[in-house]
Amino acid sequence: MTAFRPIAGLSEIAGDVDLLLCDVFGTLHDAERTFALALDTLARFRRGGGTVVLVSNAAEPRAHFSATLAARGIRGVFDALVSAADVTRDALRERAVLPEPGAARGSVEAVHIGPERDRVLFDGLGITLGGSAAAPIVCTGYPEHDADLDEILVRAVRRGALMLCTNPDTSLGVGGRVLRFAGLVAQRYRHLGGCVVETGKPGPAIYAAALAAARRATGREFHPARILGIGDTPALDAGGALAAGFSAALLAPPMGDLPDLVGAGRRYRLPALVW
Repeated sequence: MTAFRPIAGLSEIAGDVDLLLCDVFGTLHDAERTFALALDTLARFRRGGGTVVLVSNAAEPRAHFSATLAARGIRGVFDALVSAADVTRDALRERAVLPEPGAARGSVEAVHIGPERDRVLFDGLGITLGGSAAAPIVCTGYPEHDADLDEILVRAVRRGALMLCTNPDTSLGVGGRVLRFAGLVAQRYRHLGGCVVETGKPGPAIYAAALAAARRATGREFHPARILGIGDTPALDAGGALAAGFSAALLAPPMGDLPDLVGAGRRYRLPALVW
C-alpha cells in the first residue's frame, strides 16, 4: 500500500504541478455554501502559471453547469470545465451520426434513468427518449420511483443495450439518510449481465476530455507527472486520477484509513482545498 503524504495546503506541491484537475461538489461547495478558501487557492495556483480544469460527474452540460456554478460564486478561477454530461453527449452524438443498421438518420433514441431535472443533458441533441431496438441507457442518478427498475434493466439486458453512467458513486449517508446514486443502478445492471461505460470519474473518458479541454484552453501539452487530480472521494477522485496516470490529492480528515488505490502517481492528503 502506498501511503498518502499529509500536506497542509496546495502551496507545498504547487511547484510540481502544471495542470490541476479539480472536483466540484464537496471540494468547491457542499450545495449550501461555497468554500471561499478553495476558490482563493485555485486563483493563486492560476496566478502562478498553473492551469485548472474542473472535472465533475454532474449531469449538466458545460454551458448549463457554468451558469449554475456562477450563481454559487464559482467563476474566474478555472480555465475549462468538463462534466460527465459532456462526455455522455459526445457518446450520444457519435451514435446519432452512425445509427443502427436500417435506422433512419435522426431516429436515435435513448432511455433515461434518473431524476427528471437531469434531462437537461439531452437538450439540443435531437434524441428521443424511448426504448426501442438497442437504444442506450443514460443513467444520471437513482430514479425517483424504482418500482419497475428491475423490469426496465432486465428488458435492456435482453436487447443488449449499453448503459452510460454519469456518476459511478453508489450511496452516501447524510444526517441519518442514505442518498442513492447512479452507481447503484450500474452495479445492478452489471449483475444482470449488462454492459456499463462510465462517462464520469473514475472512468477514463472524462479524464481524456479534461486533457483535451486543457489543450484547447492553453495550446499546451501536459506531462502526466505534472498533472494532479484533487477531490474528496477516494475511489472516484483519487482512484480515477491515479488510474489515469496522474498524481492525486485527497481531501480527507487527518485520521482514518484510506483505501489502497492502483496507480504510480504521487499521493497527498490534505484536510481541505487551501493554499
